[in-house]
Amino acid sequence: MIAILELINNPQKMRRYLFWYLIIMPLALFAWILLGAANSGLDFKAAINIPFYAVAFLNGCLSILFAGLLKFAASENEHTERMIAFYTLVMLVFAGNLPGALLAFFLWWALREAPEEPFAPNYRWVFIASMIFFGLVTLLVLFANIRLWSA
Repeated sequence: MIAILELINNPQKMRRYLFWYLIIMPLALFAWILLGAANSGLDFKAAINIPFYAVAFLNGCLSILFAGLLKFAASENEHTERMIAFYTLVMLVFAGNLPGALLAFFLWWALREAPEEPFAPNYRWVFIASMIFFGLVTLLVLFANIRLWSA
């Protein structure tokens, strides 16, 4: 139990685990789409026209974008990284990626003692624009998931 708490409180390890989860999980989704398409006798392009596969593809692409955003935030400062980790947590919950959201929560928790520094002193507008874009894509994924599961 103590080892788990030490792991959760280690920002370097949580940063690494979340980053690799957000990279490996989409690759598994893309492989699943390819296998499903091959099983149905379709190519990847035709499989993306199937709504269920299209939402999975969007979710995978969104996860890769969040991995890049978190890596970019880590190069700014810990306060920026903590805010981006919380934003990623909320967006992954909306997208339905609960394991990723749990890892984002643990990263946010591990960075709770981050010094109060300004948010993204060098690339503020890049972060704000990407957060708006990711929010819109996440809403698209959320509405697509709701529509798929309610049909």
